[in-house]
Amino acid sequence: MRRSSGESSSMVEARRKVIRILGGGIGGLTTAFELTSQPGWQDRYEVHLHQLGWRLGGKCASSRGDNGRIEEHGIHGFLGSYYNAIPLVKAIYDELDRPSTMPIHSFDTAMVPMSSVIMWEFIDGQFKKWPFRFPPNDYDPAHPEKFAKIEQGLISVLELLKFIHHEHAAHAKGHGLELNFFQKLFDSAIDALEKDLAHGPNHPVFEIIDKAWRWLYAHLLSKIDDSDTLRHLFLLTDYMLALMRGAIHANVIENGYDQLDDQDWGDWLKANGASPMTLTSSLAINTINLSYQNPHGDTTRQPVMAAGTYLHWTLRSFAYLGYAVYAFAAGTGETMIAPLYEVLKKRGVKFHFFHKVEGLHVGPDPANPGKHKIISVDIGVQATLKDKSAGAEYQPLVPVKGLPCWPAEPLYDQLVQGDKIKAGVLDPDPGERTGPDHGIRKIDLESWWTPWKPVKQMTLTAGDGPDGFDELVFAISIGAVPYLCHELIKTNPAWDKMVKGIPAVLTQTMQIWLKEDSTTLGWDIPYTGNDTAVSGTFVAPINGMVDFHHLIPMENWPADNTPKGLWYFSGVMDEYGPQPPFSDHDYPYRQHARVRYQCIQYLQATTGFILPKGTPDGWNPPGDPICLDFNLLVDTRPNANLPANAPEAIRGIPRFESQFWRANIDPTERYVTSPPGSTACRIKAWETGFTNLAIAGDWIYTGLNVGSFEGTVMSGKLASHALTGFPTLDTIYGYPKPKAAETAA
Repeated sequence: MRRSSGESSSMVEARRKVIRILGGGIGGLTTAFELTSQPGWQDRYEVHLHQLGWRLGGKCASSRGDNGRIEEHGIHGFLGSYYNAIPLVKAIYDELDRPSTMPIHSFDTAMVPMSSVIMWEFIDGQFKKWPFRFPPNDYDPAHPEKFAKIEQGLISVLELLKFIHHEHAAHAKGHGLELNFFQKLFDSAIDALEKDLAHGPNHPVFEIIDKAWRWLYAHLLSKIDDSDTLRHLFLLTDYMLALMRGAIHANVIENGYDQLDDQDWGDWLKANGASPMTLTSSLAINTINLSYQNPHGDTTRQPVMAAGTYLHWTLRSFAYLGYAVYAFAAGTGETMIAPLYEVLKKRGVKFHFFHKVEGLHVGPDPANPGKHKIISVDIGVQATLKDKSAGAEYQPLVPVKGLPCWPAEPLYDQLVQGDKIKAGVLDPDPGERTGPDHGIRKIDLESWWTPWKPVKQMTLTAGDGPDGFDELVFAISIGAVPYLCHELIKTNPAWDKMVKGIPAVLTQTMQIWLKEDSTTLGWDIPYTGNDTAVSGTFVAPINGMVDFHHLIPMENWPADNTPKGLWYFSGVMDEYGPQPPFSDHDYPYRQHARVRYQCIQYLQATTGFILPKGTPDGWNPPGDPICLDFNLLVDTRPNANLPANAPEAIRGIPRFESQFWRANIDPTERYVTSPPGSTACRIKAWETGFTNLAIAGDWIYTGLNVGSFEGTVMSGKLASHALTGFPTLDTIYGYPKPKAAETAA
């Protein structure tokens, strides 16, 4: 269905085309950004975006709750090279041109660069922290053209190995090992890669890798029990050499990553020389954990991931520009989503909030005999505006600390039904379900299980009617496809193959605010510069953890009760059996309670390994040395700050009620996984099988094919390309070199 940019600009039309985007996550927003980045776009088409509920962002949506605190879907940031996402963010801030008096007014003030991550090991029955530092470089993350090439990713691995061996040289020498040998080998390998890139198994770098491996096993392996540092050196070298060997053996430079995606990551690494110790190391499973690759979200099961996708994403983590990690200076919602919304609104994109897509309908396309198109879309309007004036739109943002932010609830005073919706914030009848509601709204307009019914129905119809469209972009996540796209699945077998072959799992997240900072509570690795504790390899199932204390000044706490510590935790959540029907309005409460209990249990079982002085034994001995001292949680409820001996004082575990946790259970919130064979199930943006439909989201074929902000940005670019030919495929970094037939389409 792809249109060339030349064709669209030369056509003389009686009216502007209407492009409607369903879904306001990163995929839909990026599509809108790319469509409206083309000169003269307003003369050719208008762009509408339809969004469930009151906020944008999809799985990256965040909001401001009590005390202006940031509340996220999970842990977000850029780890490795986001070759498409970072230039997008830079372009947004350049165009927004905020005054310098705003706390976040530019790309540099929006990003917090970091150089270190933490990997956790379980050695001899004990947890150990493995800090790893990525050296900063002088490359500009907004200009990734060179680094987006596969060969540069391989060269970056060798450059990092050179740095690692240089850093470890003195320690190794103390154990009788001379590492200069490796420096020369790595220089030779870099030279070989720069000269000749496409010999596959006959590549001259193979001999160099084999020499390095022989030395590794002959001289280093026998000494790793003497030193964690030497063990880490062995693991890093063994792992990176296996990645190199596998990539070059498969000639991914010429043949791409997809050829490997019928294999599992572990089998592939093993076949390319990785030792059993390396395969089970936190180094190897880091990519797996960060991308939630556990079947059914069950961390007791062996993770699976397509080998090519694993290799691509891992190489990107080493081929970074500037810094290896870019955290956000505030919540994802106000750092990323609100600025993008403001730019698009200023450009003229029309946003339709409180529009719940209920179904797409298929019919024959008279202009293309034998083909089908989307003839209509059912929309449930959840709420209507009080302001009936022409052109009136919902105004979704609120100021917090000088930043436009997304509120945790709709702005009821703008809605005709606002009072009625607000009245359901707390359930007046606790007998409807077991246990307390823990603050969950009875009427949640983002929940697929809400009892709230649309106040009216509308139909978007192909054609030039008042609610018409010429082109449609379906940018709602794949978890919703079985419920919204029955007719598409029935009409086109590729859609059926896609929904069956690309699993999406539940996730959970928790944020805790503490009275003391991490160092006071026993974190023993000093922070340098902006660095903090960032890890994806802690205890399952909530194995992602980050110290985000830098966000506290962006929140709005009372002066006498301001937190000093802030930790985020995130992970998968297991699920077996069918999803409950949407008429089961109690389901969100059950899942919310489930995450609450699991989070409390998690803090009881793990805190001592992270913050040993944050336990009863560490903070107020004697007591439990592992469990969190829940009295350290910041709680602004009146009874939480009474003297400890007051009968009504909130003490211990009940203080957890004031923290934030979330069960990501809605079909659109599920994390899209990448098991072996799934790449072949992904549909390209322009190959939907319907003449007026493009798709966007991290579930479509992007060439990266892993759930991420980056993959979703790529999908939006691809959707725009499908409709207009812009941007060109060679500027979508990481998308495979197009075949001749594709470029001619």
